[in-house]
Amino acid sequence: MTTLHDLLKARFNMVRQDFNEVLDQLSDEELGWAPADGMRSIAGQLFEIAGKEIEGVQWIRTGAWPDEFDESEAPETLAGWRNLFSDLRAGTFAYLDSLDEGDLAQPIICPEGWWEALRLTSCPRHEAFRNIAMHEWYHTGQLVTYLGMKGSDHYRLD
Repeated sequence: MTTLHDLLKARFNMVRQDFNEVLDQLSDEELGWAPADGMRSIAGQLFEIAGKEIEGVQWIRTGAWPDEFDESEAPETLAGWRNLFSDLRAGTFAYLDSLDEGDLAQPIICPEGWWEALRLTSCPRHEAFRNIAMHEWYHTGQLVTYLGMKGSDHYRLD
């Protein structure tokens, strides 16, 4: 029987597979590239993805929204980003594995303005995990668009 843990991990793994395909198409030299002034750079998108997993897991664990991920701690190379994302996911899975089905179903209070909470004041803990993955997928989609703007045809439908 498929458990809630299995479903959450499958979602995280599916999203990470798509994300890694995008990372495979990038180079260190492209990290500072942005499509236009005022838009996030590629590194900025990576920072956004990492920051949400860091903040989201801390919030799910403690019930309080933490301070933002410090940009000075952001890696400067794709290899560094890959290591960070691998470490983050290992930590997310370790915490997820420490919870039972009842813990995952337990409602948690959502921070004000947290759009991923479906505009609810509380949601089950499993929904908060699910939305960390959704957030990563959303920004992966933005990175796919960035790649298209840079001329990549990896995602062309023939």
